Amino acid sequence: MLNEDYKKTAIMELEKANNKYTIVFKRSIDNMTRLFQSRQRAIRTILTIESYIKGLANKPREYERQIGEIKIRYVEFNNRIDEIRRLDEKEREINYDRGMGTGILLGAGGVAFAPSAAMAVAMTFGTASTGTAIASLSGVAATNAALAWLGGGALAAGGAGMIGGQALISMAGPIGWAIGGVSVAGGVLLKAFANRDIAKKAEDATNTIICETERIKETDATVCSWNRETIKLSNELTKKLTAVRRKKNYSLFTEDDRQELVIVMNMTEVLSKKLGDTISRVKRNY
Repeated sequence: MLNEDYKKTAIMELEKANNKYTIVFKRSIDNMTRLFQSRQRAIRTILTIESYIKGLANKPREYERQIGEIKIRYVEFNNRIDEIRRLDEKEREINYDRGMGTGILLGAGGVAFAPSAAMAVAMTFGTASTGTAIASLSGVAATNAALAWLGGGALAAGGAGMIGGQALISMAGPIGWAIGGVSVAGGVLLKAFANRDIAKKAEDATNTIICETERIKETDATVCSWNRETIKLSNELTKKLTAVRRKKNYSLFTEDDRQELVIVMNMTEVLSKKLGDTISRVKRNY
């Protein structure tokens, strides 16, 4: 058949791009979950330092002010978690009333998200809901646009358009579609297209998915960097606090003790600021 090899090659490349995208996407979710967990541990470290400073006799008033500012940041972090939970609960109630309650969230390609993973994505992106965050990470709008043709072509041509194309997003990966005339999305046939048209559309979709994959890689690199910094700071703070916490009266501190406490306070402030790092904020600063 004319252009059959062209079509097969283009489809093969699209499948490869899809598989790579799925791996990168899932890995980024895992890393965001690790970051979220590291930040929660960091807050426990900050709370330990806060408790020590509050109980330290004859301390400079500057430390009380500094601890107050640090507290504002971790309280804001926890408040964001509560707000996302409230919004998600409201969305689940709405979906349940519509008969769509599933107990899970779906990302690109129908990847199922546990509530903890969805929360991690939302906190990393700094969005008000898990659904918005997952859509931002997956680039679902771009992949939908690239794959609309799979639903049967433009509505003007009598095809299902995005209505049919979106059904494909529920399968594995951002495309997850059958090939070679197999029924897709409840009866839409790829044979409706000429081989050359299928190949060109497949190439377009491949390019879009490759771009989205690279974008997710960049986000993932940022997340991994944040996680390393958070873990390192938190561990160093724990060690430094152990060295000074035996002393309960600032008046009895040696000069070295006082300098060490200054370092502890400054590091704690930096750690608290890192709780507020989000992908959305990074993008606004560019």
